[in-house]
Amino acid sequence: MPELPEVETMRRIVERELTGRRLEAVDLRLPKLLRDSPIPTLDPLIGESILGARRRAKVLVTDWTGGFSTMAHFMLAGQLAVLGPGEARSVAGHPTPNPEGPYPHKATHLIYRFDQDTTLYHSDIRQFGWVRLLPTDDVTAALEAFNFGPEGVGPAAISVAELGERLARRRIPVKQALLDQGVVAGLGNIYVDEALHRAHIHPARPANSLASEELRLLHDSIGWALERGIEQGGAKIVHQRAHPRDGFPQVHAREGEPCPTCGAAIVKTRVGGRGTYFCPVCQPPG
Repeated sequence: MPELPEVETMRRIVERELTGRRLEAVDLRLPKLLRDSPIPTLDPLIGESILGARRRAKVLVTDWTGGFSTMAHFMLAGQLAVLGPGEARSVAGHPTPNPEGPYPHKATHLIYRFDQDTTLYHSDIRQFGWVRLLPTDDVTAALEAFNFGPEGVGPAAISVAELGERLARRRIPVKQALLDQGVVAGLGNIYVDEALHRAHIHPARPANSLASEELRLLHDSIGWALERGIEQGGAKIVHQRAHPRDGFPQVHAREGEPCPTCGAAIVKTRVGGRGTYFCPVCQPPG
């Protein structure tokens, strides 16, 4: 994480809390966060205001006045927190820093201070994420360079036919194929596990072995998992253990707990080098 639901939650926070806000100061505490940026400093944003926010896959794009945009990828452990006047706060992404604790945290590497006593904190305890500043006119080409596949949910969501075509060319495990952003944009470890469980597909099945009905179920399950994640503002995983809300996530980070469908103990394994959770009864191999 953060995956599509977490980044979509960040987008909604920025749009709701920061649209129209004017930037008064910026504090970049980890220079390597601003890497491969066409504009090597964030100082041009001072005095500019946020126009809105959008998302492609797991990339958050914030549009500013002055013809500027920022692109941010939060990778494995990024978090966005907006603190407003009084006790107002909105937080999304990784659970560190503690969303209810003090800011800035030692993992906070970028601080935007806006008018009306509003501050955005960008934290990343693993330091794998990045931010780039570029002209708004260049955003489309920059996103196209990633070669993302169709979105997993929303108006531009992948179709059953597209999903089948993309998986049919791959002999690797279906879990590994779905983590490829060129197959379905925005999917990550949490939501792939959830989608495969709901579709009753073993994560190590070859991607090109799925029958047409399995593809239909998987397609529906991808949308279901992402929508559930968006509804709750992202899944809450702390120290590799799930803290479910309304029973979600159902299997990810819930090793040894009963499967909500059949009651069998959820198993953890590794597929494509990633920790993977599944039900051995609901998701039989082969």
